[in-house]
Amino acid sequence: MGMLGDEAGTGFALSVRLLGMPEDAAFAVTVPAGYARLSLAQLLEAMFPADEVDRLAVEETLDVAGNPDLPDIYDCFLPVFDQLREGLCRLKLTAGAGRPAELSDLVASHLPATPAASAGASATCAPAPEIGLELAIEPEYKPLDYAIAQGYAESWDELLAWLQWCTLLYFLDKHGYPLPALAEMSEGSVLRPIVSGLFDRRFLRPSVDTGCPEIAEEGRKFIGALLSETETCIDRFDIFKDALWDEDADAAEFDTGYGEDLRVQTFIAEGMNPVRTVFLLRLYDGSLDEFAPTWQALIGDPNFFDRLLEPVVNRCQVPEGLLQNIIEDGYAYLEARAEFVREERFQAQVAKRLRTSFVRRDTDQPPPSEHFFG
Repeated sequence: MGMLGDEAGTGFALSVRLLGMPEDAAFAVTVPAGYARLSLAQLLEAMFPADEVDRLAVEETLDVAGNPDLPDIYDCFLPVFDQLREGLCRLKLTAGAGRPAELSDLVASHLPATPAASAGASATCAPAPEIGLELAIEPEYKPLDYAIAQGYAESWDELLAWLQWCTLLYFLDKHGYPLPALAEMSEGSVLRPIVSGLFDRRFLRPSVDTGCPEIAEEGRKFIGALLSETETCIDRFDIFKDALWDEDADAAEFDTGYGEDLRVQTFIAEGMNPVRTVFLLRLYDGSLDEFAPTWQALIGDPNFFDRLLEPVVNRCQVPEGLLQNIIEDGYAYLEARAEFVREERFQAQVAKRLRTSFVRRDTDQPPPSEHFFG
């Protein structure tokens, strides 16, 4: 365990762990006694700064000889704090013994009391070396809040209603989930206002045979438009789900199997609504199918949609300038691939025409009237 600052021997041990990681996968360092006067937010900013030079300075203090994995463990924290600075997540903190903590708390308030302190030692005395502060960090992703903050939806109610309409239509259409007639739904039913909203928009109608809701023509058009929008998005942006910048070649590589998923950042760069787009992709790839037994209860819970939409905020990020280079290379790659396909089709059509011509000549039959590319 290394020592930050100039107060060697007068600090306290700090152990920070990401919730879900093994107990032994903690970032451990000794920090100066003066850090006890900071807030937890200030302490964590000092440990995981935004500046690359400052990060390297922290890494130099790590006891790599004692734990060779510490640099890798440290790197696991950096994306979380980058996301925190960009407003993509919140942090839920737990101090030693499972005690809840807030970023605004003073570090000193979570340090164990020393024998000297309990005996009435001076308040100016520095904490004894190796007094431990243990923190567990859990990033919380709230894409619905993010959508409102970024202006991707007019209001929370409007966004939630659209998500619920799409979800109900999905299960009604794909899974054939039977719904009772609107008049038979209780006033407290989670589904009632959603079904009512779809009736108002003429996406649903009562079945002639049963009176139960069924998808109307306008609803079919709505679903068809969503499918078309999603397939266009996939054709244009799917390549960016595996993108890697090769510094030696000064070019992007795609479909390597070890690139980053930059689709959400690309959506935003291209002026698209990432919340809408990610949700449509979730519908398209069948992500909702696992919730078929319980969707009617989950559809009223905003946390359900936060979990579905987590990729909107829990995403890979690259510098904007680099992203633009990757996007340009991606579009060039797509165009080259499309040109290759067009050339292959042309050559296949030419070969087919030649084969057909030889057969017709051998059988002495006049060729029918047809277009060259027919």
